[in-house]
Amino acid sequence: MVQNVILIFFRRRLSQRPAVEELERRNILKQRNDQTEQEERREIKQRLTRKLNQRPTVDELRDRKILIRFSDYVEVAKAQDYDRRADKPWTRLSAADKAAIRKELNEYKSNEMEVHASSKHLTRSHRPFLNKR
Repeated sequence: MVQNVILIFFRRRLSQRPAVEELERRNILKQRNDQTEQEERREIKQRLTRKLNQRPTVDELRDRKILIRFSDYVEVAKAQDYDRRADKPWTRLSAADKAAIRKELNEYKSNEMEVHASSKHLTRSHRPFLNKR
């Protein structure tokens, strides 16, 4: 019984998938063989080699007065261990601060923020802070 339900579920899911022709038409699935892949890789390699060969040499850069200096040494310094966690200032807000922020945001949304009339019902306002003492 359970196997039949699972089988029906998977058949339904497979029937909803687009056909191979549809994927090819939408340029999602490309039929390739090893030869075409090798040709594409060869073309890309040639294009990149051509670009590398067109780079200016160090002498050409010096002639154009573009200075490039390479250091023979790499300087390594010891770094201190420190807390890499970000500061979260919103965790230090008091309940009154949060209520003031909500109130200001609600006032801005209701009075100043321009919203198209057909989208007004989608504008969310924050519920006011209720002091439960």
